Amino acid sequence: MPELPEVQAAVDFLQERLDGTSLKDISVLWHRSIATHKSPEFRKALLNATFKRAFRRAKFIGLEFSSSIPLFLFIHLRMTGTVDVIDDFREVEPHDRVIFTLNNGKSFRFNDVRKFGKLYLYESLDALDARLGIEPLSEAFTPEVLFQLISNRNRQIKPLLLDQGVIAGLGNIYVDECLWKAQIHPCTVATKIPPEKVRMLHSAILTTLTEAIRLLGTDFGDGVVEGGMYQPVAYGRTGMPCNKCQNIIEKITVGQRGTHICPVCQLKPRNPRTKHYKK
Repeated sequence: MPELPEVQAAVDFLQERLDGTSLKDISVLWHRSIATHKSPEFRKALLNATFKRAFRRAKFIGLEFSSSIPLFLFIHLRMTGTVDVIDDFREVEPHDRVIFTLNNGKSFRFNDVRKFGKLYLYESLDALDARLGIEPLSEAFTPEVLFQLISNRNRQIKPLLLDQGVIAGLGNIYVDECLWKAQIHPCTVATKIPPEKVRMLHSAILTTLTEAIRLLGTDFGDGVVEGGMYQPVAYGRTGMPCNKCQNIIEKITVGQRGTHICPVCQLKPRNPRTKHYKK
């Protein structure tokens, strides 16, 4: 599933290509792609709306439109969803689910092979903000705030970082990367992490996400940005040498998620609740 850097790359792509456009027509080819409205209501609300901006909230692509009222279209790509802006005369592809015809001869298309992706239409940001945590690249996300978020939660640090209600946008790939850089074992209970390690983790989150965004995310695994150039240093490197100590990267399960660690750099806590994959 695409994570924060891949979604940000998609947002930047759409901002450039949707700027100055309005919605001339809307075709919903798979009605279950629309999570909040029936297809006719969805089409009626957005028809002739003018694009204002693209932005990201957690792992959602956000598109703000102006009509008689402000409208916010959120797209969650899930496992196989993609977005593109192409010439409108091109034939409909087999997995196109929603097509937005623009006033400039192009169309904005949501394509989704497995049909897991969803589109949400709201009149404000409140619906998402109410269930999403802090943005890790916002000015409000400081080392002190991170310490407050995790110091009173008796949970393993990896599942906690994946909780979108705590920190919005982090996913499996980049949590593995950040914990490796901060030298924290993913099974460590959050309340046991000392302040200096929290500062290392905060720095790892900022530097990793910033670098990954600059490189358009990763096309490793489920990356949605074709040609994403970020190369993971921990995730997906099972059996390869650790870049810090040259010991072998291992794959374990934490919170039912495949997890990549260096057993030397990331010392495991006592009695970790992990299960090792058979090699």
